[in-house]
Amino acid sequence: MRLDADAGRLTIVRAASADYNDVMAILREAADWLSARGIHQWYHWYMDAGEWVLRERLEHHEVYMFRRENSPVGTLTIQWSDPEVWGERGIDGQAGYIHGMAIARSAAGMRVGERMLEWAIATIAARDLPFARLDAMASNAPLCRYYEQRGFVPLGTALLPGNFTTRLFERKLLPSSC
Repeated sequence: MRLDADAGRLTIVRAASADYNDVMAILREAADWLSARGIHQWYHWYMDAGEWVLRERLEHHEVYMFRRENSPVGTLTIQWSDPEVWGERGIDGQAGYIHGMAIARSAAGMRVGERMLEWAIATIAARDLPFARLDAMASNAPLCRYYEQRGFVPLGTALLPGNFTTRLFERKLLPSSC
C-alpha cells in the first residue's frame, strides 16, 4: 500500500513483532517532543508501560508503519474494539478505533499525520462500519481541535489508568459502497 504526502510517497506496512524497535522509536520521540511542550499524554504510557502496551498491540491489533524511502516516519494502530477506553460502546461492533498515531519529527509539517488519519478512516470505512473513533488527552487542546477540524465530534471523557482524562471523539463514516 502506498500513500502520498508532502513528505513524499509513503509505504504502509503492517508492523510485526520484528518492527517493535522502529515503532517504539517513533512513539518515544513523539512522547519526548510532547513532554518538552508540557503535554504528558504519552510520557507515562510509552516511557513507563510502553513495552507492554506496544507488544500487546502488535500481538492483538493492527499496528501500521508508514515509511518514506524505507525509513519509518509514522505509526498508528487500528483496533476493532476498545472496551478499555470506550466501555460498553467499545464493544458495540459499530466502529474502528485509532490509537497511537505518531509522526517522526523529520516528517513534521508535511501532512503525514493528516494523510495517515485519512488512510485509517478509509480503512475503517472499507469494513462498512458507521464510525471511526479515537481519543486524545483532554489537556491537549491543540490535538482535540485538530480532530474536531477533521470531522470528529467530542462525546465526553473517560478516565484512564494513572488518572489521565481523555476526550472521546467519533466521526460518522459514509458507507464504502457510495
